Formats: sequence, structure tokens, C-alpha cells
Amino acid sequence: MRRTSVITAAMAILSIALAAPAHTEEKLAQSAGLIRVVGEGQVLRSPDLAVIRLTVLRQAGEASQAVSASAEATRKLIASLASSGIDGDDIQSADFQITPRFDFTPRPDGTLPSSTIAGYDARNTLLVRVRKVSEVGNVLDVALKNGVNEGGSVDFIVDDVAGAVDEARKIAVAAATKSAGSIAQASGLKLGPIVAIEDQPAATVFPYASPEARMRSASLDGGIPVVSGKNVVTARVAVSYLAAR
Repeated sequence: MRRTSVITAAMAILSIALAAPAHTEEKLAQSAGLIRVVGEGQVLRSPDLAVIRLTVLRQAGEASQAVSASAEATRKLIASLASSGIDGDDIQSADFQITPRFDFTPRPDGTLPSSTIAGYDARNTLLVRVRKVSEVGNVLDVALKNGVNEGGSVDFIVDDVAGAVDEARKIAVAAATKSAGSIAQASGLKLGPIVAIEDQPAATVFPYASPEARMRSASLDGGIPVVSGKNVVTARVAVSYLAAR
């Protein structure tokens, strides 16, 4: 008796599974086709983290001398950053290079010299994360006064970028629905339900400096003026709708 009940239940499940595709095919047969659109959404977010790339360059006649001078200057730089409030976990070595420096000065007779090594360059690069964006200018000022003589690039980052992307996706879906509705109306069709939705390749984050931010930067007194502005977070989705006659 139990065996018969199990078989009956299995047949019921199978009939439901087979009925679902048939229902979908019927809806497709009654429709005029699909409308596929791509929607884009953007949100502005104030960055809450800055990453600075700082390089200490020292030159000397011998490679060991250049490395020694660079190491000493880098230790001084790290100590000064720590004194200014940067946590040790937010300072990271990013690159170290030792390269020969050649003398290509023409001879008095105008002929080019042979490739002789005139000295060596030693570069030590640090990545510094600044948790208070408003302090970026001060950190750069400290770095320049304590040995940094190359680099200085600044990247402003939104810490919770995932939340911003989710919001941008909602705007993107709404934009796609609006576009699909416009296309359906222009074509004399009725917009049906969504049958497929696809997240497009990686959402992007771009810096955006508002006019107000630029004006604030221009009015700063002392230190290095830095504009954090806002980051533009962009998301794209491809949405397919059924279109009815």
C-alpha cells in the first residue's frame, strides 16, 4: 500500500514538472516575441578611504650606498607617518627597485659616450591607507617633509561599494523597464513579464569632483589641497520581457 502511494506521489510531481514548461511555451506562442534592453544605474558616494602611493628615491655611486640611504629615509618616513596618526596596519610595502643610472652626456668632440654606469637609483614604495579622507593633504605634507621625492598618487575608495552597487542595480532595472515600455508602446505591443535578467560585467566606480568640492579645495590655506569629491558607482543589467500583441 505504501509503495503504491509513493509511486502516485512521484507521478504527481512529474506531471507538475512537465506542465510548467508547457505553460511557458504556451505563453511564448501567444506572445509577439521578446524585448531585450540594457538598463544602467548610477549613484554618487562620498569616499571614506584614501590610498596613497609614496616613493623614496635615493641615488649613490654604489648600489649598496643607494639602498642604505633609501632604507634609512624609508624608516624615517614610516616613523613620521605613525606619529601623524597612521596605524601600522595601514602602511604596506608595495615595491622596491635598484637600477643602474647611465651617463649619456656627449663628449666635447660631439661623439656619444659608451654605456658607462654613473651610479645607482634605489626606490622604496609604500602604500598608505588614510581612514580620514579629510587628512589626505596633511599626510602628503608630512610625507614630503620626511623623505618622499617621487610618487604621491591618491585613490579615493568607497568602503561599502557592494551596498552602492545594489542601489545602482535597482535604478538600472527601473531604467530597463522604462525603456522596454517605451519600445513596446512605439511598436504597438503590450509589455509582458520579465522572463530573464542578467547582471552585466563588473560594476564600475569612477571619481567625480563636484564644483563645490573644487571650490573648497581652492580655498584651503596651507598644506596640499586635495579634492575627494564623490565616486560614481555604475551598474548595468540586461532584462528580457515578453511582448504581447
